[in-house]
Amino acid sequence: MAEEQVRGFRRLVVEFASAFLAEELDARRRADPHFAVRATPADWRALLRSARQEQTAASRWPAAASTVDEAARSQRPSEGWQAEAEHLAGEVTRLAAELELARAFRPVEPASVEPPAPALLLPAPVKPGVAPKTAPAVTPLGLADVRLPPLPPAAPARFADQLQAWPREALALAVLGVTGWSMRLGIEDMLSATLGNVKASAGSLRRTFAVLAKRGFWIEQKVTLAGVHAPVPEDAAEGEPDALPAGVQAEDTTLVLVRLGNLGRDLLRACGIQPAPSEWELLLAAHGNTVDASFAGLACAFTYHARLRGHATAVCPSAEGTCAPAALVRLSDKSLLVAVVADAPVDDTTDHWSAKVADQGQVALMALTPQVRDRLVAEAQAAGAEHGLATDLQTLLTTQPAPARPFGPGEACGPLWAVHW
Repeated sequence: MAEEQVRGFRRLVVEFASAFLAEELDARRRADPHFAVRATPADWRALLRSARQEQTAASRWPAAASTVDEAARSQRPSEGWQAEAEHLAGEVTRLAAELELARAFRPVEPASVEPPAPALLLPAPVKPGVAPKTAPAVTPLGLADVRLPPLPPAAPARFADQLQAWPREALALAVLGVTGWSMRLGIEDMLSATLGNVKASAGSLRRTFAVLAKRGFWIEQKVTLAGVHAPVPEDAAEGEPDALPAGVQAEDTTLVLVRLGNLGRDLLRACGIQPAPSEWELLLAAHGNTVDASFAGLACAFTYHARLRGHATAVCPSAEGTCAPAALVRLSDKSLLVAVVADAPVDDTTDHWSAKVADQGQVALMALTPQVRDRLVAEAQAAGAEHGLATDLQTLLTTQPAPARPFGPGEACGPLWAVHW
């Protein structure tokens, strides 16, 4: 419906211009035969300004016009047709914006992107009596592996009037499109490191993210992880409504997940970048819209903290069951599948632990809190897992110095694993 209205208003503007700006319109068409189809509201306004300037220098109407015609023109408001044309151009602009907004909020289907080699083919969990499925290939990516492509100096014409700070907005979308990392905190870190003179917690970056979310270039979701808390960084951005005084512990940790909207995908493709599926999209593809927000948030938080500690990471979209692998970490030439568990353990996971030990010789666990982590470790040991690693988000936050979030491989943030057995 919106597209039909835009086309209708565009035809009306052309008719108006043909009636009252015929000479100017003909001149533009001679220069560009497709002017009437491609013209933007700004082009039509420029045409009006040109006509007004000509009218100021000399009368637009032929000197030999009849007396009846002169009387009719004297009764016509001098600026009436210009005002009507400007109104129509404004309507075209408004409807075009509404159309873009409607497109931006269509249901997002995860893009099918062939990842670059080398890729690791993850084994999908197999239930008794069920034929195995082939899991999608994923490529673990670390901080040192990121290579951002060059971006155009200005926004493509289609998006120019929808963005306010092109270099930063383009960079944020490029980081998300290239890495697929869904923790917005990771995007902040990458922008800070790339720009060099902007803190990750800067209010200017938050305002940039707000514009991208408001206009549908990317989609945000806040996830609250109950029972996990950490001191607010000393450099918390001033004026943030949710910020607490430095050193005060919040009741729960809230993180923000991001994924590209349709408009963001279109913009990146217009810049020559084929966007990769994000971690959030991969989890949605595996679990549908019923994926638990705490599980998705914990999986993305784990990969974020693993990268800070020098690992390359990927989420595993083939997770089934409470303790199936949901993340992959790689350090040097060693890869490890990690079970991410957002809730307390259940009683029927013995088969899962046994399968994990058979796959890689040990168990690897990620939990929300040390209490849940210890219960999972006890459960895995009771199921016969003689070797394993375990960590939790609370411990990772505690062992990560604030406000420093170093970039590059190493153990500067503390070890990834809190428990070894």
